[in-house]
Amino acid sequence: MVDVIVDGEINDEYMRTLEILSKKLKFVATDAVVNTSMALKDVQPELERLRQKAVSKVFEFIVQKLYALRKPKTNIQILQQSVLLKYKYVISFLKEHSKEVYGEVRAAYMDTMNKVLSAHFRAYIQSLEKLQLDIATSSDLIGIEARGGTGIFSTRREPLKNRSSVFALGDRINILKEIDEPALIPHIAEASSRKYPYEVLFRSLHKLLMDTASSEYLFCGDFFGEESLFNEIFAGPFGVIDEHFNVILSNSFDAIGLMLMICLTH
Repeated sequence: MVDVIVDGEINDEYMRTLEILSKKLKFVATDAVVNTSMALKDVQPELERLRQKAVSKVFEFIVQKLYALRKPKTNIQILQQSVLLKYKYVISFLKEHSKEVYGEVRAAYMDTMNKVLSAHFRAYIQSLEKLQLDIATSSDLIGIEARGGTGIFSTRREPLKNRSSVFALGDRINILKEIDEPALIPHIAEASSRKYPYEVLFRSLHKLLMDTASSEYLFCGDFFGEESLFNEIFAGPFGVIDEHFNVILSNSFDAIGLMLMICLTH
């Protein structure tokens, strides 16, 4: 056991050895007979040294794995499922035998994912904005024909009859049948030179948010054993999305689009 803890690679064998060490540590800490025995004086210091070595080693190991999440173009969900979850017992060991170090790992993961996901959603929003089709402006009036004035300062706006599509539902209602469709992939849409009414982008952003949030919530529960970490991680992404909506929606004059977005969220 000593050789594995001190010199072994962190793999399945190492984690099995961690479990053995954990049982010994708990046995020594909780058994009243052992606590009063003379043999404990010889065993306890060695167990403590092994605990400290194991904690130090797995901390460095898991933090390096977390740093991989920051690399550009990393598929976060694949890394979480195929790499990190293999070592979830490491987290359990730290939580049980070194709460302070566990707190450092937790904070490192929270900070990493907060920043990574915030940057991810910010970039996605910027890409979506390039795909937006402007439907209506503040000069579009519902149900009122533009009338040309006769004064020298009068301005003429385009007759409403030539902009009837501004307030026509038409095919836009189809978005309500596509709620569960995958989120748009911006570079593919941009390559085809397509533009979309904002409700299409709104749905796509929400779909990506729901998929990402669901995956992260489940991972936090499985890896850390606490879903509360999710709220701390998503404080950043939620802030990015809220900022975007505050700008876009406060300057939207597309009544049809706004009603469709209400239906989408409902």
